Amino acid sequence: MENEIITHPRRKKRKPLDLKLRDVLIMVDIYVLTMLAIYTVLAIFVRHSPTLVLLNSVIASGIIAIAVAGMVAQNPLFKIIRTFAIIPITYLMYDQANSYIKSVNPYDCDRALIAMDKFIFGVNPTQWLAQFSHPLLTEYLQLAYMGFFLMFIAHAIELYLSNEMTKFNRFARTIAFGFFVSYILYFFTPAVGPRFTLHDFSLLNQELPGVWLTAACRDLVNAGAGLPAGIKNPEFWVNRDCMPSGHTMMTLLNMILAYRLRSRLRWVFYILGVSLIFSTVYLRYHYVVDVLAGIGWAMVVLFVEPRIRVWVKKRGFKNV
Repeated sequence: MENEIITHPRRKKRKPLDLKLRDVLIMVDIYVLTMLAIYTVLAIFVRHSPTLVLLNSVIASGIIAIAVAGMVAQNPLFKIIRTFAIIPITYLMYDQANSYIKSVNPYDCDRALIAMDKFIFGVNPTQWLAQFSHPLLTEYLQLAYMGFFLMFIAHAIELYLSNEMTKFNRFARTIAFGFFVSYILYFFTPAVGPRFTLHDFSLLNQELPGVWLTAACRDLVNAGAGLPAGIKNPEFWVNRDCMPSGHTMMTLLNMILAYRLRSRLRWVFYILGVSLIFSTVYLRYHYVVDVLAGIGWAMVVLFVEPRIRVWVKKRGFKNV
């Protein structure tokens, strides 16, 4: 019996992985990496902080690693992480911005903002609005103010669950770009806001009381703004993030995108958004000129961001 020669088909050799960075990055990644580069320069030359340099390097490496892993492994978990990682990163970017502002620009511009409000309206708007205050109104507006980040998260989840990734990417890159623009603008016009300059911050709960949750919500806002409870000289420690009003700017962007992307939650965003924008002055967080500037810069973001994307796409970044 003749021996049969069994031949096995040759296995195809896998091509070596040759991914270029521009093949895996999306616009949100590019905006975050750009901000990290700006912050790293400030950490080196302004703060002289190796810790901040290391932190930025870790964040940047993590973003790139997740982007590459998501492209290679096609793992749903990496997709979810990459999609929603921008939420905590956005806050980290905000928090870090405030560690540089006073070093870059130590001159608060509150006096100029107060003068502009007085010139436009003839009164200080936060003081004038005090006559219309009511605990129920204060409670509602404070809760609306607290819904700031929740509106973005709800909108993002809606788009993600609808599997409308083109709309989701448009939403994500516009919102990320808007947040980062607002952080950069704080360097040029640092301000603490009317609750410190036109009012006695220590008497806020007495002068503008709520009902049940207002005081607790204020404590959370204060902690996020760098103010632990009971700290002395709070106007010195608080973040210089009033001008322009990021709450106004970003809420308006979310409302406009909700209309353009036909969000099913758009009427919720409209009602809460208008309430939130009004609350920024009523609750004494912002001057009216901060709000007007926030509206103007929202329009700038809507005009500029798509053009930046086109410019980046022409440089070979195919996934933006």
